[in-house]
Amino acid sequence: MRATGLFTIVLAAVSALAGVAIAVAAFAPIPFADSIDFFSQFFNAGGWSGYGPEHFYARHNEHRLVVPRLWFLADIALFDGTQAFLIAVTVVSSAVHAAVLAMVFRSLGHRGWVLWGFAAAAFGAVLSPAQWENLVWGFQVQFIQVWLFATLAFVAVSRAEGRRSWGLVLVAVLAGLASTYSMANGLLVWPILVVLALWCGVRGGPLWLLLAVAATVVGIEAAGYHAHPGHGDPLKTMAEPWKVLRYAFRYLTNAIGAIGTRGQEIVGALLLLTTLGMAVDAVIRPGRYRPGHAVLLGVAGFVIGAALLTALGRVTFGLGQANATRYATPSFIFLLACSALLLDRLVRLERPRLQAAVAAVGAALLLVPGLVDGARHVPAALGERDARVNAVVTYLAGGYRPAELHALFPFVPRRPYRVLELLEANGWGPFADRAAFMPPAALLADPPKPTAECRGHVDGAADDPVVGIAVNGWAAAADSTEHPEWVLVTDAGGAVVGWGASRDRRDDVGAAIGSGWRGRGFRATGPNAAAPPLGVVGVFADGRSCLLAAGVTPRIPRFLAGLPAGARPAAGDWSVLQGAAGDRFGPEEPPAPVRPAIGTVGAANSHFVAVIDLPPAGDGSALAVPVRSGRFPFTALLLVRDAVTGEEIERHPFERPSDRAWTWRVFDGPSDPRFRGHGLRVEVSVAGPQPWQGVAVGRPYWIPPRVGG
Repeated sequence: MRATGLFTIVLAAVSALAGVAIAVAAFAPIPFADSIDFFSQFFNAGGWSGYGPEHFYARHNEHRLVVPRLWFLADIALFDGTQAFLIAVTVVSSAVHAAVLAMVFRSLGHRGWVLWGFAAAAFGAVLSPAQWENLVWGFQVQFIQVWLFATLAFVAVSRAEGRRSWGLVLVAVLAGLASTYSMANGLLVWPILVVLALWCGVRGGPLWLLLAVAATVVGIEAAGYHAHPGHGDPLKTMAEPWKVLRYAFRYLTNAIGAIGTRGQEIVGALLLLTTLGMAVDAVIRPGRYRPGHAVLLGVAGFVIGAALLTALGRVTFGLGQANATRYATPSFIFLLACSALLLDRLVRLERPRLQAAVAAVGAALLLVPGLVDGARHVPAALGERDARVNAVVTYLAGGYRPAELHALFPFVPRRPYRVLELLEANGWGPFADRAAFMPPAALLADPPKPTAECRGHVDGAADDPVVGIAVNGWAAAADSTEHPEWVLVTDAGGAVVGWGASRDRRDDVGAAIGSGWRGRGFRATGPNAAAPPLGVVGVFADGRSCLLAAGVTPRIPRFLAGLPAGARPAAGDWSVLQGAAGDRFGPEEPPAPVRPAIGTVGAANSHFVAVIDLPPAGDGSALAVPVRSGRFPFTALLLVRDAVTGEEIERHPFERPSDRAWTWRVFDGPSDPRFRGHGLRVEVSVAGPQPWQGVAVGRPYWIPPRVGG
């Protein structure tokens, strides 16, 4: 077994180091997804002065995140909410869990290379890169600790016996509460704890204490339970038991998903049946088992229960969802518990060669798929990190930009924007060291005059008084695959009017310059319009600079503050196809030329689709549409079509707010000779349903095609 033990230790060390390396490399001090929800709730409650017990106990989806919220607040109080503390807690909790499982295995009477091999495998599994999502996302501390606290509860009760075990039962109760109030599946701790207590001989007052707490907690949480509206209805999914079981089998073997889904289902079914068989045998013939066996059976049963509960709520998402990266953590815990039980049986055989061979194969099966899967996900992990960094860079450079904010919180860009504003005001999160997310002030005040040229291309450039500057493309050094750290956009006078970073994942760029998945593009923004032509300069980390482009002529949509002489109203009226009729135009009444107007700016439900059909202008005039958006426009679109052919002529997406005043958006496309004599259909839409997403439009006008800009 010595050779097998050394092999396992080396393999486990590689696995654990790879997991920690991903945690470090893919880390950024930026909240995202559910972390944005927490910060939003914290600030909405009034911060430190208003965040109280009711907020700790409030549901997050179906979970009561009491313990994780304590960690989140500690991160804010002690480390300015930079998330690194949460990652450290996650890593330490994982290591503690591995140590506890190793001690349980030791309690079965194992020593020497068998013990060291199992302990190493446990450390390699709990820190495997296969679960990278849980290692780089501070919010997932709860997804690590729910299993740790459950195991600690089982260990405590397994050591209790008779009527004088108050201390151990109290520890089990506290650990059970910590598990329950880390995630909803922690409720499964209580029936397992009660069964273990009875099996281990806990009697009298300690048993009644455990029964009382279990009944109270399960009763309160079951009475207040409600299914998440975005998940499947358990009562309906139970009608498909085979699909639920297949989901659970894959969940249990998620960590070794590289063996294929069919292999997962077979191995998962076999391990589940083996666990159930041992559990039944332990009840029938308890003399053959030690308390450590009961702990391992409890751990395996806890994960099996979680797999079935998860399947009931999420099987409607498809069986593939069982292989989500975050579920690798409970899968590893289940596989470790099963491995300990099977290894315990194996080493009692008097066949050393068979033991060594089976143990080596088992260690490889446990750890190698995770390494393969983790390596496969490295580009995705780093790409997601860069997208989040780019969101903060763009926020600092150009303000509200919905497309980039999606990386922090999908579908509702206003929420991450408001959270970033409040984090910046407090100097928390990425703003604890904002210099890491923007070029040095001296560089912005006095941009370099490069003598070298970059490789690369400006793919797009836009410049207008509402959206401001937006330039995207890619750049690299002329003689290497290095991308510039910062990209500066200068106006006709050489002043910096926009900036950004090389953070957009671009596989096409990687293929072109030979850097593979490390290829990156840039997105540079600025809040205001600039005087063209624009210049684009790349600045490398060591201070070198290169010129990507000079004389860039941006796409400049035309906006007018007012109507020019000769403008005449277009015939026709807006028709609302979806949503309320709309009489919300923002804080001020629309000017006389804009009326009649319709809109949902500030309305409770901004979902809105309206059209207006305009007869031909007949003289090649351009079309001006008065528009005003809500404070945080999102998915709002103004579209001009040829009413005869249905061809799209021009569009205007609302990417930044124009709520300061009504703006006339000029569409020159209708003046194209191809559309003369054709009527137009103008469409305006916004997905809603939030008051800050609204949009308002007024009466269109025909204007001479070359007036103002």
